[in-house]
Amino acid sequence: MKWFAIIAVCLAVVLYGLNVLNREEVGLEQREDGLYYKTGAETAFTGDGLVYHPDGQMMQQGKIEAGKQTGPWKYWHTNGKLEWEGNYVDGKKEGVWIRYDEDGTKTKESSWEEGIEQIMFELKPVNPAESPAAPPAAATEQKQNE
Repeated sequence: MKWFAIIAVCLAVVLYGLNVLNREEVGLEQREDGLYYKTGAETAFTGDGLVYHPDGQMMQQGKIEAGKQTGPWKYWHTNGKLEWEGNYVDGKKEGVWIRYDEDGTKTKESSWEEGIEQIMFELKPVNPAESPAAPPAAATEQKQNE
């Protein structure tokens, strides 16, 4: 059973390596009209929008339709952790977009309508004892005793 697990892991590593080496790179460029085209093509691109960091890690993933980003998209930090996630409609950000720091902690949430940011929340973990709105512990205990 142990050997079976070792062989399965080795096979998975080899297949992953072959997939990375054989992945289809689509050279896309965004032109003056704001649409994405395959390099050298005259018609706007439709297909998977995959972009990789120079080290081979995934940087962006989503769909492109008639040259415009559409549907759910994700962006990753160079360390492989998720950086942004949200939705595009007709090439414009739409709905809720969430940002994460390099540790994976949610740091920002914003709401978009037709590519315009409507509401934005900066999320930062705060220790309640350090919060200016929190009363000192001694004052809280004293009020409860009265």
